[in-house]
Amino acid sequence: MNKWISALVLALCACSQVTPPTPYGVCPSPAQVAWHQQELLMFYHFGQATFSGFDGENGSCNGKPWSEELLLKNYAAPQLDVDQWVRVAALNGFKEVILTAKHHDGFCLWDNPESTADVANEACVNHQDVVQAVRDACNKYGVNMGIYLSPWDRTIEVAGMDIATYEEKYKHAVGDLMTRYAPVVEFWFDGNHAGAFDWPSVNRAVLDVNPDCLIFSDGGPGCRWVGNEQGVAGETNWNTLNVKERGITPGHAPGDYHTYLGQGDPGGSQWVPTECDFSIQNIGDPDGWFYDPTDRVKTPEELLAIYYTSVGRGGVFLMNVPPSPEGIIGPAETASIEGFTALREKVFGTNLAQGASARASAERGKGYEADKLLDPDYHTYFAAPDGVKEVDLDIYLNGEKTFNRVMLQEYIPLGQRVESFQVEVHENGEWTPWEEGTTIGHKRILLGRTVTADAVRIHIEALACPVLNGFGLYNDTILTQL
Repeated sequence: MNKWISALVLALCACSQVTPPTPYGVCPSPAQVAWHQQELLMFYHFGQATFSGFDGENGSCNGKPWSEELLLKNYAAPQLDVDQWVRVAALNGFKEVILTAKHHDGFCLWDNPESTADVANEACVNHQDVVQAVRDACNKYGVNMGIYLSPWDRTIEVAGMDIATYEEKYKHAVGDLMTRYAPVVEFWFDGNHAGAFDWPSVNRAVLDVNPDCLIFSDGGPGCRWVGNEQGVAGETNWNTLNVKERGITPGHAPGDYHTYLGQGDPGGSQWVPTECDFSIQNIGDPDGWFYDPTDRVKTPEELLAIYYTSVGRGGVFLMNVPPSPEGIIGPAETASIEGFTALREKVFGTNLAQGASARASAERGKGYEADKLLDPDYHTYFAAPDGVKEVDLDIYLNGEKTFNRVMLQEYIPLGQRVESFQVEVHENGEWTPWEEGTTIGHKRILLGRTVTADAVRIHIEALACPVLNGFGLYNDTILTQL
């Protein structure tokens, strides 16, 4: 009899189990989810332009025609402290760094088997393999490594090489970097004069070595350019994009790309999230993205504002920090980065929603309750029942709290669903409107007026049952006018 009772109990339990939501639309790969979670990335533009003041975007180098001899002569690198570059990133919360192994001028920071315009050339003053030095520092500090290899190359132009020949050389160089400096988690294909390569074939040169490596270009396939160089994603920012339908390639983004790359497409055919690139120094010719001692360095407050327009809109923050001709990240840049870290800690160091409880107008069932929204575990989440696309979430705070920032996260491994939301606050015994937004994605930080309240209500409208795994309240006393 006891066996029958046990079997009946097990059968009843099995019947009462709640199934997880079905993934909606295209979803990110595990590597893309990990990339989203990094949030802060650092870019190093370094090479002959660091010393000459002219990169390949210029038609000549200070009036002299581009040549291999000129590139080698210009690269006057001292003893480089590459360890310091990555240490600055690691100590300030940056989880990945990307190095320009070759920029548009064609000079290579490693012994490129397909070029002699590189550090291994006997005419080069410093033969240090900079790519290997970054690899070693990344290993030391536990930081992920990405590589940029410009498709545009002035040395190829000078040589008059045909595109088919250059494409083969380029793919061999890509494969060499991917293999020699593994693991490479992101590979950057700049769209500037990217050329008419067979891009699926070029992508295979990356993915054949590491299928999990994210490929950046105007249209991915791993992550996409945000459409500007100010670190600003659209306030509506879908991680999905109709890449093929729009005719986007790494070298061609037709039409109003500033808009659609920043906003994406709801229900788009590919998961290609936004990487929001900008430079800590002002960008302008002739130096472009490379170090210029006359350029103004952005303040910590300006970096915090860009954090809100990138990470705060569901994108990733990619900040160029060009090493100086002395071979280090300079003191002005370092001070600004450290100040930015201090501001983030001041604003986001304490989640004012700690100790809160939550209730939803519709819950999926056990394991997916509203309180899962407050759980710090990334992989536990609130979910509404199938078919429920609108839901109210009431968060009851542990006493009155003063705040002006509301943070929400979707559980993006199951896709991006939320298309709009409204926030109300319970102040002075009444519910009053506070702010509203559109998409959420990996993270949305909504900026609004400073309020003192004891509860917050979130009204969600979604394309499929909402799935949310994070909520936070913060008070920013620094950027009060945004």
